[in-house]
Amino acid sequence: MDNNPFPPAQRRKRGKARTAVVGVLAAGLLLGGGVIAANAATSSNTSATAAATSQPTATAATAAVAAKTALGRHPLAAGLRFFVNGDSSKPNYGQRAAKIATFILDKRPKLAAKLPAALQADLKTLKDAADGDRVAKATHIRDTALNGGYGPEIQAQAKRLQEQKANRKA
Repeated sequence: MDNNPFPPAQRRKRGKARTAVVGVLAAGLLLGGGVIAANAATSSNTSATAAATSQPTATAATAAVAAKTALGRHPLAAGLRFFVNGDSSKPNYGQRAAKIATFILDKRPKLAAKLPAALQADLKTLKDAADGDRVAKATHIRDTALNGGYGPEIQAQAKRLQEQKANRKA
């Protein structure tokens, strides 16, 4: 027989609450480490930089992992990942690409405003394109990102995403 004094429903609630608290604490620690690392990296004070570099490398590695995880979940990073790694031969590729462009432009206007003007224009063109033209517009965005047409930062991110896909397949 079960010796636990709490009914099963209450135990489940406690387990869910405990999981939520642990998740929030872990996220706070990861974000805090990322903020500390970002502040240390942008500090112009040499003593602060020396103090930041004298910390154990595990903290720096944790901050780097947290930054990559946060970037990986960012809506613009997810969109870029789709354009770079998406399979344009799939029947719904153009429709999904248009949905992503619509999401970025309409649901995240502050983030979209930070994108290069050429990328904003291409996303708008894709969003407004006819069904038959969407695949060509999406592949144009991919090719331009990989060739550096949207700037070196987006090119570096696109190439990194492409290499990660190649490493997963290998």
